[in-house]
Amino acid sequence: MDIERVQQALQHEKLDGWLFYDFRKSNPIAYQVLELPAEEMYTRRWFYFVPAQGGPSALVSAVEPHVLQALPGQRFVFRTWQEMQAHLATILTPDTRVAMEYSPMNAIPYSARVDAGTLELVRQCGVEVVSSADLSQRFVAQLSDKQTEEHREAGRRLISAKDQLFAELSNDLRNGIALDEYHVQQRFLALIENAGLQATEPPIVGVNGNASNPHYAPSLTLSQPIQRGDLILFDFWARLPQPDAIYADYTWMAFAGTADEIPLRQREVFEIVRKARDTGIAFIRERLAAGKRVEGREVDDVTRAVIAKAGYGDNFVHRTGHSIYTTDHGNGANIDNYETQDARALLEHTCCSIEPGIYLPAFGIRSEVNLLIFEHDAEVTGVPAQEAIVPLL
Repeated sequence: MDIERVQQALQHEKLDGWLFYDFRKSNPIAYQVLELPAEEMYTRRWFYFVPAQGGPSALVSAVEPHVLQALPGQRFVFRTWQEMQAHLATILTPDTRVAMEYSPMNAIPYSARVDAGTLELVRQCGVEVVSSADLSQRFVAQLSDKQTEEHREAGRRLISAKDQLFAELSNDLRNGIALDEYHVQQRFLALIENAGLQATEPPIVGVNGNASNPHYAPSLTLSQPIQRGDLILFDFWARLPQPDAIYADYTWMAFAGTADEIPLRQREVFEIVRKARDTGIAFIRERLAAGKRVEGREVDDVTRAVIAKAGYGDNFVHRTGHSIYTTDHGNGANIDNYETQDARALLEHTCCSIEPGIYLPAFGIRSEVNLLIFEHDAEVTGVPAQEAIVPLL
């Protein structure tokens, strides 16, 4: 753990300290920031306080004195709950502002890792508890230069695998070979793995109305045939096999037929989704270029407004995008003012998706790219971004 880096971040945010709390691994952010070994036994409550200046303090149970041993600072060991509370009051200084993994009104569930009773206990010590939501991004969401390049490479390989799949499907359709969602999904997964990538779950392949279920998952027993005239959604994600590699995550739309056979309404809906996607990206880039803070909820509002104006607001049923890190859905800022109220800033050297969609009974359409956020600009990965539904014939 880099104590100096944590203290610099606290001073930047004008906070007096960061109080980490956990019970039975309920706070994954604490484990990431403190770089705690996951294999150790954690069955009792513990606290770790890092002040903006000075040495940190650990508060652990006598049952598990090994906990936090690798971390620097003074150690307090409690046997009873009364001793725990007394030590906590000693560690914390009244009338100070302390960050914890807490989100007012549970606005950002990803950041809400501390229970209400523990907050009451900490506030009883006379401190003001503020959310660590923005602060923690510096440790759980920012990419190194190596990770940034690994994300780009994963994106290049994913798009290449998608191109190869589309070419194979085109050939199969021309030759009258029977296709269905599940077997196409498995073929796509094999192409992704053959590209030297790994994923925790297989890609989504959804036909027509199934594409209107954002988390549809075909299986051997639940799979629709893919026939001429069908609209097909492909949502696919993977990363390089290194433990700290960053995911890439994209969604493309294809049509089992010629360009002339794509129904007008499907083309019109895709154009609305594409416009919404690009409007959100342009908003981010403009704000960053101007040196202004840009929040996830603001981008969601701007993107969603395009779809609402076109009359499909009720058919866009999820957030505009999510944080991307070593897991496909990371703990950084999400592009969301719909499912949650994410007021976190899009921090430099982080990654997120932009993926608006319109979901109708007969078909669903989504377009997804990823953004690398830098101090004054953003880079789209998974290029070229899709500009129209791809005809497979």
